[in-house]
Amino acid sequence: MISQKTLLACGIAAAIFTISSADAATIQRGHLGALAQPSFTVPNGSTVLFDQTANPSTNGTTAQNFSSSYDQYDNEAADDFAVPAGGWTLSSVNLITSTTASFTGATTASVNFYPDASGVPGTTAACSYAAAPATIAAGSTTITLPSTCSLAAGTYWVAISIALDFTPNGQIFWTTQTVGTLSNAVWRNPGDGFATGCTDWGTLIACNVGGGVDPALSIQLLGAAGGGGVPAAPVQELPTLSQWSALLAAGGLALLGLFGVRRRARR
Repeated sequence: MISQKTLLACGIAAAIFTISSADAATIQRGHLGALAQPSFTVPNGSTVLFDQTANPSTNGTTAQNFSSSYDQYDNEAADDFAVPAGGWTLSSVNLITSTTASFTGATTASVNFYPDASGVPGTTAACSYAAAPATIAAGSTTITLPSTCSLAAGTYWVAISIALDFTPNGQIFWTTQTVGTLSNAVWRNPGDGFATGCTDWGTLIACNVGGGVDPALSIQLLGAAGGGGVPAAPVQELPTLSQWSALLAAGGLALLGLFGVRRRARR
């Protein structure tokens, strides 16, 4: 005969499972929010090096690191950009974002800058930040890189996943853009909690995330032009041994010539 304690324990377990299942059922891979185009603050000494915020959509794609209970839903999104000759030194990143629970405040974000690999992010990051400080505001998220990222000329991808516990803070979505540059933005969900099959990089459209219609993500990259922030002083190389020999020989000939001119002048 089943005891009352056993029945009570089973009831509690069933209730927890029901709540967890209900929460999981509400996790979405896209969000239709209000059209937003916030004004970002540019820190002193920084310049907006790349700005892809002029054509925001009302759609947003999940780009979130959930709490451990929802690890199968952890995902990240990425978009590409071109660094011109001379390189860039990046210091912060701005995103247009929306949330489902009106959360604002401090959190962290995983940020990786990958070289391009035939239209998708490469496997080895040029710069990697596991927990960069991030501030979520109404309609935007600002991420400050713990250390600057120096990139030489070329095409790169910035991949981002924002840490936010689903309970009680809900979800955060990276707003998409109706117009993009270079390759279409991509997304991945290694645990396949969203059942899209996109356990590795696939376009937002192919993975049907963020509405599945927009080609790009809303992003600003800030920092300084130049691969090292401040151009390095030209290197002054010392002459080689052969160059020293040539200089000494030339100096000797010049002295002999000067000596000969003086002797002729005395006559």
